[in-house]
Amino acid sequence: MHILHITQSLDPAWGGIAAVLPVLARRLVDAGLRCTLLTLSGDRFGTPAELPGLEVVAFPAIANSPLGRSSAFNHQIDEFVHDADVVHLHGLWAGQNWSAGNSARRQSKPIVITPHSHMMPWAWRRSAWKKRPVGWLFEHRNLRSAACLHALAAGEAAHMRKLGFNSNIRIIPNGLAPERFATLPTADSLEERFPELADKRWLLTLGRIAEQKGIIPGLRGMLATLPDHPEWQIVIAGPDPFELRPRLEAMAAEVRLRGRVTFTDMLHREDVRACLGRASILVQPSFSEGLSMSILEALAAGLPALVSEGCNIPEVADVDAGRIVQPEPKSIERGLRELMAMSDVERTDMGERGRQLVRERFAWDVVIPRYVEMYEAAVKCQN
Repeated sequence: MHILHITQSLDPAWGGIAAVLPVLARRLVDAGLRCTLLTLSGDRFGTPAELPGLEVVAFPAIANSPLGRSSAFNHQIDEFVHDADVVHLHGLWAGQNWSAGNSARRQSKPIVITPHSHMMPWAWRRSAWKKRPVGWLFEHRNLRSAACLHALAAGEAAHMRKLGFNSNIRIIPNGLAPERFATLPTADSLEERFPELADKRWLLTLGRIAEQKGIIPGLRGMLATLPDHPEWQIVIAGPDPFELRPRLEAMAAEVRLRGRVTFTDMLHREDVRACLGRASILVQPSFSEGLSMSILEALAAGLPALVSEGCNIPEVADVDAGRIVQPEPKSIERGLRELMAMSDVERTDMGERGRQLVRERFAWDVVIPRYVEMYEAAVKCQN
């Protein structure tokens, strides 16, 4: 079976889909499927990562296209769709989805759509005045005509059902390899670059600095705990595509705690793994997520996680692997104070419950058969 995956960017700086999709494709190839990845390059979409062993085709983006479009993509999409059994669209509000959806319908090829949190309430309402005409033009039709919609978590699926476009919704989470987090590198090089991190416990936020991730209330909540906990340091690890860092720095400076916040900018993969091995608590009170890989990786690394309901991972509370809070400063502060007051042994035990959760529910060997079944069902539905 040949799956055609379509996404806007595979540049590592984009995180999210750009990080998850190549790993998913590799695992599907290992399971005997063929995968082709179509993406954009140039302009704000960056440069796709080197992905040996995967079929990746990058099309030059039209400069300053608000939706992200490519003349070359539009010209060649029919031949790629013709060669595929399933067209899998990743994300919404993308110009590629217009031509890919039309091509799939013309050729009677089933469409699978993974919104990747774009149908969650916060994301759906954000810039609604821009999204509404795009929906009328093509995206609503794609959603209605899809063989199925793919949700990453039950909470995301519930919101997708409320919107009423398509009742055929499959829930399959992101996957990962738990064994990659059993042993993690030291953070010596990070502590050399950022000496203030040495001999501190870390409150870690990981990934793109974005309002969607709850970074504004998250930082306020973290800062409120620091005067009572001099042994802790806030570590904000990730790129700053929306240029929020000056605002965050000003927030810390206002309460005279600028020196207690470290910004690492974008990290190489081994440094990310080192952060996960060195931190004490992950903090991610997002307004809107499908299912965050940074949360899954933190749990796999044995980190207690402070997350919001919008992160769609209620299992954190079910197995007592962290705390679930509202994405507002007081709630975040209360949850953090509970976790920070625990002993190292108690946090380690909490982290071990997170590891077990990942092994049982999110390992690739658990989720990949469900992806294969979803594609097989989509083909049958089309026929």
